[in-house]
Amino acid sequence: MPRSFYARAALILTVPIVVLQLAVAVMFLQRHYEDVTVQMTTNMAREVALVRGRPDLAGPLGIELGQGPVSNRIGVWDLSGRAMREQFEQLFEGVRVDALTTRKQVRLGFADGTWMEFSRSSVSASNPHQLLVLMVGVALLMTAISFLFMRGQIRPIYRLARAAEAFGRGQSMKYVPTGAREVRAAGTAFLHMRTRIERHIEQRTLLLSGVSHDLRTPLTRMKLELSMMEGPEAEELTRDVAAMERIIDTFLDFAHEDAVAKREPVDALDLLREAARTAPGDVEIWGVPATVDLQAGSIVRALGNLMGNALSYGSCARAGVTVSDQTVAFTVEDDGPGIPEADREAATRPFSRLDTARSNTRGNVGLGLSIVRDVARAHGGVLRLGQSETLGGLKAEIVIPI
Repeated sequence: MPRSFYARAALILTVPIVVLQLAVAVMFLQRHYEDVTVQMTTNMAREVALVRGRPDLAGPLGIELGQGPVSNRIGVWDLSGRAMREQFEQLFEGVRVDALTTRKQVRLGFADGTWMEFSRSSVSASNPHQLLVLMVGVALLMTAISFLFMRGQIRPIYRLARAAEAFGRGQSMKYVPTGAREVRAAGTAFLHMRTRIERHIEQRTLLLSGVSHDLRTPLTRMKLELSMMEGPEAEELTRDVAAMERIIDTFLDFAHEDAVAKREPVDALDLLREAARTAPGDVEIWGVPATVDLQAGSIVRALGNLMGNALSYGSCARAGVTVSDQTVAFTVEDDGPGIPEADREAATRPFSRLDTARSNTRGNVGLGLSIVRDVARAHGGVLRLGQSETLGGLKAEIVIPI
């Protein structure tokens, strides 16, 4: 079966028409043209028999006489020629029928070496192909009209699919439900779903932003009081406060509304270099410049998270970008311990930490890879985790369609 809905609908439309036309054509040819041809041939056979007995009647009956060999020939597309030949062969022994000697003439050859020639219209209905031409012409015309109407019915489905795909990539495309009642119902349900998702994201953003903002005030007072204290206890508390600030910053990054950001043409290699400047160490950069439409801020933040993780768990890191006709891929690799294949899916979930045995003095709340995954999904792409073939550690790859 065809994969597209348009092709399937076209097949459902055309197959019955073709089958019906073929059935009508076959039944009409067998029951009408063949029967008419047999009847007219029988009448003509009486005249042929009369002329063979009285040759002087050939002229008044429109029959030409002659002598010589006659070939037994019927055209491939002659719809009534076979019925005519079979009828003549039943009525005259050893007769040969040639329907190709001259245009619109039939020549009968007899065993005694004589032949008779008469008009083809005397033994078959004239222009038997007109019905087939009319049937095929009308069928093609009505099929073309049906295809035009069907395209109009399917177009709202395409518009709904484009709006849903754009929303999946973080773009809010203007969409008004149109088309048949069922398509409008699906479009209305999509708009309601999009509104609920946007409201949920907005509420999540306000909640996390409000909580993070409210926590900064007491943290600021704690930092001020710790700055006036001395001793090892004050140093430990200072590290704890710094870790809490990093946790708050991570919450804000996670709550950041990527869907409202607009895509714009940017150089993918420049984004990689900008992210590397925010990394806590040196990162080897490779790739070629390429202009693609991306949400620059979210991509830089995601790459910064990957580079920060790479330098936190490894001693060196390298990042690159590759661009093809259909995708752009950002790759970050390190020489750290990596992530076991069984734990890679869990590592991208929010608040998932694979190093739960260690204390959280570094401000790690398990949102780094989750943020990267959300950024990739906001662009309609994916985050892939694997093992680095060059450095041996973790290989994180953001693949985005363009």
